[in-house]
Amino acid sequence: MRNEREQKFDKMRTSIEERFSNEPDERNEGIGKRENMLAFGAAIAATFLARNALQASWRTTLDRDPPKNPASPEVDWKDALLWGALSGAVVGMARIASRRTSSAAYNHFRS
Repeated sequence: MRNEREQKFDKMRTSIEERFSNEPDERNEGIGKRENMLAFGAAIAATFLARNALQASWRTTLDRDPPKNPASPEVDWKDALLWGALSGAVVGMARIASRRTSSAAYNHFRS
């Protein structure tokens, strides 16, 4: 019984070590899993901030709320396309910048 529990514990520990090891994975060559997790978290935060900033600037500039669902027939084509282009570009740039910045910071503090 004790041996079986030890084997389960060893399997669990090995699984956790593999999941959170700092070895690069095949999807992001040269980026370890910990670094990738940090970059992912930073990208989520940057996406949230960029989207909120974009919504606030839309309200300030156009004196109305941005479209909640650009695909809705109640939304003007012009507003739908403009919102889609702006939000896609701004959020995409924020995600890339945050991932690169967090990776650079991770490597700086790691060395």
